[in-house]
Amino acid sequence: MKITLITDSCCDLTPGLLKSIEVQRVDFKIDLGEKHFLDNYQLNPIDLLQQMRNYRDVAKTASPSPQDFLNKMRAAEVSFVITISSRLSGSYNAAMVARSIALEETPDKKIFVFDSKSAASGETCVALRIQECIDKGLSFEETVQEVSAYIDSLHTRFVLINLDNLIKNGRLSKIKGLLGMVLNIYPIMADNGNGEIIMLEKVRGLKKATSRLVEIIKENVDSNIRKTTTLVISHCNCEERALALKEQLHAIHKDLQKIIVVPAGGLTTVYANDGGIVLSY
Repeated sequence: MKITLITDSCCDLTPGLLKSIEVQRVDFKIDLGEKHFLDNYQLNPIDLLQQMRNYRDVAKTASPSPQDFLNKMRAAEVSFVITISSRLSGSYNAAMVARSIALEETPDKKIFVFDSKSAASGETCVALRIQECIDKGLSFEETVQEVSAYIDSLHTRFVLINLDNLIKNGRLSKIKGLLGMVLNIYPIMADNGNGEIIMLEKVRGLKKATSRLVEIIKENVDSNIRKTTTLVISHCNCEERALALKEQLHAIHKDLQKIIVVPAGGLTTVYANDGGIVLSY
């Protein structure tokens, strides 16, 4: 039976990962005034960053429509769908509407929509876990159970250099944002377990914030979990810093199963902005 993995375009994947994970992607839309972009594989995030710098207002994004998801679901007998956190976007709701229509049309289809309660590298982690379940030959129901439990245990941590788009699009309060921009204090941010953004702590200086991020992960991940955990780092135009972070993590967590570095896609680029790093495990 053909199993299809569907993600929205907030799932950051490399060409190498796409060889091992067969993904059908549904695109977000990105608007810079009169300029409109589809967040697909043809979009160049570096070019998008430059367009954002040249645009005087804030970039806006729109989630995929139910029809976008439905087109993918209709073509598959079994579908696992991953979306960005339902607390940050309407993508999950759109996928659920599409699921209802698809099952009404073809009741014997099997479709499950996972709210990742995360974004960017968090969605990548979920996609990798679903693929592991498929490779192990788990049933539809077993996969739903295992991946749902995995999402409940998933952590997302991030440090951004530029908080403008998070603030202006209502994802972060102005007070926290201004702290980062005015005082050279970088908030270390995280999910709260329900898919909303919270601030863990504030650190003066980017280098210290990155080092503290490594310490936080060391405190979170015990030795037994490390042996089975894949950690994913999404970076927005800062590969060198992401690779340095990977080395720091390997030095402290020698028994981590795998650390993967992926470039940010279009949606992650809009919100993480230039120099942003999002880490999930």
